[in-house]
Amino acid sequence: MKRPILAAAMLLTVVAGCVGQPTAPLPTSTASVTATTPGMASPSGTPAATQPPSTPMFAPGDLPQIDGSTANIPLISLVIQRLTGVSKAEADNTVKTSGTPDAYRALVEEDPGTDLLLVYEADEGVKAEIRESGVELEFHPIGRDALVFFTNSSNPVRSLSTRQFRAIYTGRTTNWAQVGGSAAKIVAYQRPEESGSQALLRKYVVGRAKMAKAPSELVTADMGDIVSGVSSYANSGNALGYSVYYYLANMYAVDGITMMGVSGVGPSRETIADGTYPYTNDFYAVVRADEPAGSPARRVMEWLLAPEGQQAVVDAGYVPAAK
Repeated sequence: MKRPILAAAMLLTVVAGCVGQPTAPLPTSTASVTATTPGMASPSGTPAATQPPSTPMFAPGDLPQIDGSTANIPLISLVIQRLTGVSKAEADNTVKTSGTPDAYRALVEEDPGTDLLLVYEADEGVKAEIRESGVELEFHPIGRDALVFFTNSSNPVRSLSTRQFRAIYTGRTTNWAQVGGSAAKIVAYQRPEESGSQALLRKYVVGRAKMAKAPSELVTADMGDIVSGVSSYANSGNALGYSVYYYLANMYAVDGITMMGVSGVGPSRETIADGTYPYTNDFYAVVRADEPAGSPARRVMEWLLAPEGQQAVVDAGYVPAAK
């Protein structure tokens, strides 16, 4: 069980370029990105074969303990492979993640076994906990992903505006006929408030508005459950959900699901990379600001920001960080 985070003042520092150069606070403004075209089949991506250096940087037991978001599991595995030379099977068995909110808490509280995070942006509640803890964190963007909405493939609606998505999730729009679809109730799945995808939903779509109360069976704690839930409505075509692009395209691609566009722009690697898809967001390598220079955690972070590490991000199937 996690220890409660101690109350105090805190500063969140985003380090957006070279290691050790703090810049602005963790971003809260909307960024544009690109993603797959609505209706296009999701790629079934897996990390590329490992290409470890002839002399690995770390012995397996010397690598820092890495925690993070569910959607970063393939990247964490590939980092372990590239830096230690172990097989994919060995690396996969090593990866243990707490999920976005608890990974941040573990780093702040200095839980044993958490030295470095590969993680998505935290929700506002977790950010407040970090500020109150008095612990300063460094955030280094290493890749880009995006919030995506998805529906049943049988649903004729392929794209909505941000205003329409907001109206659905705040309960003002309840029937697909109100947004150009068939006369059917919108079954809108949700994620828990602290989840990474929920943080992106609030950042880009809902803001501080009150969310419509969903039945408990429509609030899914597991990222895969929301995808399975929406796909199970394939015959009626009236379910709606949201996740991050990488997870939906590469980790949990299922039949009967279509990613939706935003005002006609579909999510894809291309639209996320070029900024045309509007719900794009960085993910980060995160360490405590008091992490010693030259420590294993800082060495891995520096490697991730270097060309070799950015190539690992690409080889794992993610969009690299913007230059």
